[in-house]
Amino acid sequence: MSRCIEEILTGILTRNYPDSLSDAEWRDLILVARANSLLPRVASILLNSVDCDLYIPPKAHAHLIASIRHETLFHNQVLHEVKLVNSRVSRALNRKLIVLKGAGYVIAGSKAAKGRIFSDIDLLLLKDDIPKVERALHLFGFVSDTDSEYDQKYYREWAHEIPPLRHFQRGTVLDVHHNLVPIVSGRAPDIELFLESTVETDYGVEVLRPAAMFLHSAIHLFFSEEFTNGFRDLSDLSLLLDEIVNDIDEVNCLLELAENTGFENELFLAFRYLEKVFNKQIPADIKHGLKQPLPSGIKLALADFIFGKVLAANHRLIDVKFRGTAEWLAFVRGHLLKMPFNILVKHTASKLWRSIVKSVTGDVENRHHVQKRDVKD
Repeated sequence: MSRCIEEILTGILTRNYPDSLSDAEWRDLILVARANSLLPRVASILLNSVDCDLYIPPKAHAHLIASIRHETLFHNQVLHEVKLVNSRVSRALNRKLIVLKGAGYVIAGSKAAKGRIFSDIDLLLLKDDIPKVERALHLFGFVSDTDSEYDQKYYREWAHEIPPLRHFQRGTVLDVHHNLVPIVSGRAPDIELFLESTVETDYGVEVLRPAAMFLHSAIHLFFSEEFTNGFRDLSDLSLLLDEIVNDIDEVNCLLELAENTGFENELFLAFRYLEKVFNKQIPADIKHGLKQPLPSGIKLALADFIFGKVLAANHRLIDVKFRGTAEWLAFVRGHLLKMPFNILVKHTASKLWRSIVKSVTGDVENRHHVQKRDVKD
């Protein structure tokens, strides 16, 4: 290839379009964008931006049109599902349902919703409301995705959410949260600070205000142990930042919320890799608004090694040296952030043992789960 396909992809995502692309580059662009769950976003930019005059060959155009149709259908299904779920659980709530992450972007009509495809719908509610909501969802056809005693204990005692719930016919997956990071991590914030940072929508539910939405996206990315979609998530952050960077109230809210919840480090990392990976210009006054001691020296060099590689576009066409090592370090880092070392050892040993048993006996624990294919129309 004459040019790095990641640079071409990043340029399109940031509206710095190439003058032209060869047939091979179009092929590689579509392959890499699709592998990183970004093809609908790329399609939306190329087909709908008035400042883009890049020639699109017919075969590439067909792929772009198909991805936009998929996105439109998917988003309509998400909106329908959220309204349906809210109608079933609203009576069990002491406050309105809050929709997070990808579904939240769609509900809010955020720029980050454009081209965004995701696998589940994330909901946030008061911890005291969870038993009532869970019962209502069970009656509505949602069942737990796991019957493993260990998983149930892990989620309900240590995590920030209950086990995922899957609708037995439609296959919709709900992640019901009562906090943003695992309780056992010791980093779980006073969730009231986020509950106070919401806005109402026309769909009968709430979403986080733009500043809180950006911070939550940064927390979710830099608290993670897996970065399969890291490049896409960084693209989300880029679009979310565009919505607040010129709004002094939202900027102040972002900085205050990060300070009050103890997530200034995650905000710093979001700014740093938006600059390094997406060439995003972060205003100096925003970066200087961070108050707590931030990574430096060896710690910062290690972060640059890890995130400079795991946040690169993920595809065999993208040559990232030592990516495997960086992914392993990110995996360890993410787990250490989420749980104390003694619990991590226990958790790892349990997962390893269950994996061995499963390889020998099959998935006995979950074999009796109701699957969509088991239900006759």
